[in-house]
Amino acid sequence: MKRGLIAGLILGLAFGVFLAGFFMKEASMSMLFKEIPVNYSFDKTVNLLVNRINSQKGWHVTNIVNQEAVIKKYLNNKDVGKVKIIKFCNAKYASEMLSNDEDRVMAVKMPLSIAVYEKSDGKVVIGLMNGYLLARMMSGTHRAKIMERIVKDMESILGFVHFRYTIF
Repeated sequence: MKRGLIAGLILGLAFGVFLAGFFMKEASMSMLFKEIPVNYSFDKTVNLLVNRINSQKGWHVTNIVNQEAVIKKYLNNKDVGKVKIIKFCNAKYASEMLSNDEDRVMAVKMPLSIAVYEKSDGKVVIGLMNGYLLARMMSGTHRAKIMERIVKDMESILGFVHFRYTIF
């Protein structure tokens, strides 16, 4: 009886760990990446974002990558649909982040990016990483304090779609 109880507890624990891992994997995509459906055309959405980024104090667009054109060029005209990636930066925040060795790894996410794409049903979507979640994961660090300010600016930039960061 005692062996059966111990075996049941071990199996239950193993099954619980498996289920927790499965649910974390399923939830992680929606937690880490955000999709915001918009009611504007593709080009209007790109233009709105560019104008809002450039008018936000300290921010400027550094590049717009036409991912559709790049893929067509290098994959024999393969069509993935409309996809543009807007790269943008705030020199003050970047300087603060890159000024010490511990935070310099964050250069991998610089400049920041927002994607605008059209889904196969014609709906236009803004895609971005969840900066709020990243800041929470690094809480108590210098980089988290900078990221919290970036999150506030991003919410302002995305105000035209009434976006607010959340963990979920």
